[in-house]
Amino acid sequence: MKPANWPRYVRAKRLKAGNIAYYWEPHRRDIARGCPIRAEALGPNFAQAVERADFLNRHLDAWRSGLDGTKIETARQGYGTVAWLHDAYLKSPAFEKRVSTRSRYEYRRPLARIENLPTKTGGTVANLPVSSITTGAVDKIYAKLQTGPRGHRVRQANLSIDIARRAWDVMHRLATSVVPAENPWKGVERDTTKKTKPAATRAEAYALADCLREMGELHLGAAALICFEWLQRPERVLAGDITWADYRPADRPSAVQIRHHKTGVKGWSPLEDAGGALYPELEAYLAALPRIGLPIVLTAGERGPARPYSIVYAQRRVREARLAAKRSRHTGCLSAWRHD
Repeated sequence: MKPANWPRYVRAKRLKAGNIAYYWEPHRRDIARGCPIRAEALGPNFAQAVERADFLNRHLDAWRSGLDGTKIETARQGYGTVAWLHDAYLKSPAFEKRVSTRSRYEYRRPLARIENLPTKTGGTVANLPVSSITTGAVDKIYAKLQTGPRGHRVRQANLSIDIARRAWDVMHRLATSVVPAENPWKGVERDTTKKTKPAATRAEAYALADCLREMGELHLGAAALICFEWLQRPERVLAGDITWADYRPADRPSAVQIRHHKTGVKGWSPLEDAGGALYPELEAYLAALPRIGLPIVLTAGERGPARPYSIVYAQRRVREARLAAKRSRHTGCLSAWRHD
């Protein structure tokens, strides 16, 4: 006999491993009438299965009555789960307006780390209902995020928490009936024992550029120096945002046109003052750089005609340069390359 709280249209099935899994399926007559809500596996956790089944049954009743047809679309499989919340956030106008194209990948990975964590029921956090994510659950998730194959991952864990908190706030405004107002990602007791890595020195930046030049990546070496000296974002420099026409043009022979590293607004910056050149080492490097196109930084050679670097290729070559130089503080070189 089924328990009193057993939801409609849910059946239990014993799997080969011996454990029980639950399934929801609408009545045959509803399927025959074209019910848009499909059968769905609810997982092995009975409490979660009941919660999801109640949700599906409410939408089934709404479809039957014809009074709430607009909400049927939300009854698709996975709706209301952590994976759904994250995916909806990454597709929301708030995300697209606030986060640059270049940085979006850096938001997806931290959320994926949360989703991929295993649960005691044999599934993953991705499939948990949003309503089941409590402050206690978040504390456990945070502890798991800090443990990885390469040791203590405090920075990655903190980043995941920050983005999950933002995603929750955004989605509460967009789906108030599904995402609770109380954000469980807020107030997490963070591990603050890890020290901030020091920024790169000028010597490290130029050592990286020299190594890239020895590898045949002269223009990539120039990109590293431009990012360091002029505080530019790598993706902009690699995309050709700074051209030879921006560098000491006839009407501004003592300036370069670059973007402000925070506002993104392009303007003129001096290259000289009363004491002489402000960036003599960088300008000496540029003087020896082949001009193979209008942008200062381009890649060419056996790979084809001159064209902008791809971020992935450039990052790989920078990693190879650090290893080739056998630098003891490779993070310093990385900081020289990435001025965010």
